[in-house]
Amino acid sequence: MSLFLCREDKMIRHKALVLLVFLIVSLSLKGNAQDTHYWTHQYGTRSTLLGGLVIGSVLDLSGTYYNPGGLSLIEDPETILAAKIFHYPSVKLKGLTREDIDLSSSYLGPAPSLIAGRFKFKWLGKHWLGYSVLTRQEADLTISGTVIDSMDMITDSPGDEDIVLDIQMREKLTEPWWGITWSYKVNDRFGIGISPYVVFRSHSVNTQGLGEALTTNGELALTLFKRDYSYMNTLLVWKLGVALDFDRVTFGLTMTTPSIKLYGDGTTGINITMVWQDLDDDGTKEDYLAADYQDGLDANYRTPLSVGFGMTFKFQNVRLYGSAEWFDDMDKYEVMSVEDFPAQSSGEMLSNNLTHELDSVLNYGIGIEYNFNQNLTIYSSFCTDFSAQKPGSDTNLSISDWDIHHIQGGTTFKIKRSEFTLGLGYAWGKKPTEQKYDIPEDIEEGYLGFIKDLEFKYSSIKFIIGFAF
Repeated sequence: MSLFLCREDKMIRHKALVLLVFLIVSLSLKGNAQDTHYWTHQYGTRSTLLGGLVIGSVLDLSGTYYNPGGLSLIEDPETILAAKIFHYPSVKLKGLTREDIDLSSSYLGPAPSLIAGRFKFKWLGKHWLGYSVLTRQEADLTISGTVIDSMDMITDSPGDEDIVLDIQMREKLTEPWWGITWSYKVNDRFGIGISPYVVFRSHSVNTQGLGEALTTNGELALTLFKRDYSYMNTLLVWKLGVALDFDRVTFGLTMTTPSIKLYGDGTTGINITMVWQDLDDDGTKEDYLAADYQDGLDANYRTPLSVGFGMTFKFQNVRLYGSAEWFDDMDKYEVMSVEDFPAQSSGEMLSNNLTHELDSVLNYGIGIEYNFNQNLTIYSSFCTDFSAQKPGSDTNLSISDWDIHHIQGGTTFKIKRSEFTLGLGYAWGKKPTEQKYDIPEDIEEGYLGFIKDLEFKYSSIKFIIGFAF
């Protein structure tokens, strides 16, 4: 957050409690957001089993996204009626209390998917025309929980305090991409294509945390933190592709343009309340209130430039797949520009901007396909999913800075003219906390030693079910 605490010295005693509430609330929903990961989701049937490593070998209509240049080279691509992934994601924060804190709404639910098809017109000739609707980001999460523990949170009070932390969070994110794909067959081995996409991004977050600490002397400290924001953006993105298909090897090259904003609007609000039972030196209670709400704000979410390359080596019963994709960095920018506001209790001017910043990332992976016969094929793949979160960034839209690795495999089998896909995947990642939280130095030096010992642990299980004909 770009705001959280007043810098007045009289509040230092209980800043650790305030920080703890802030840390849990702000990290909980951000642990679910995947804005800094680009290869989390795959699309299509066989393409999903191969981890999306098909830039150099278009297999089906998922090529509308992966490489539109190769679609004109396919004789009769299947229409994808259903290619569904069910996942069970989990993010845990280790080391904050005696037990790990679950920062995710762990549940078995559908992951983003793809629907694609082809327009068949006789007059198209060497031209290929199709459509696709895919979901790049999607979340509908509700998280609530209570932590009851004993920790030394108030430095001028002897012994551990009894603490109670209540958190309630709700995040809803949808980002569908609607596109038309044109592909042209230059010759039997060379195809080019482009998929312009209209992106509709809608993102809302509601977080609330309550922290209570009771000292051994019977003194009580209370902190309430509440933040809401929502924004929507309409963007335009182009995906360009080139494909070369030879007898033993195929190549693919793609480029995704940075997004162009068409429309954006948002709202945001925050409420920080701190109540202390003890008194400061001049005999007044150390209470604090800062609250603000603003709507009708300009919103401007962005996506970066990316360039991908892939190859496929073809043998008698085996195909080896390899792909890599580079994503450009993005300098710090405001997703929503919010006016500074004064804290009601102190008059201090505070900021509640929603900001984002990304580092450049190179993801890569390998996959294998083995054909037992014309009706049965097995697949296996491994790929990286590095975080684009910039080290030391104080932006607050997403802080998921752990690097993820994906392994998955499965099979496709045919029954008459229909093809079915079954598969299983697992993703994992962990990282010590290195994120900068834009916290005043007087707190950071005295009370943030425990943050260095914290560690995020991410995992996700995928169940892959596909159907095509």
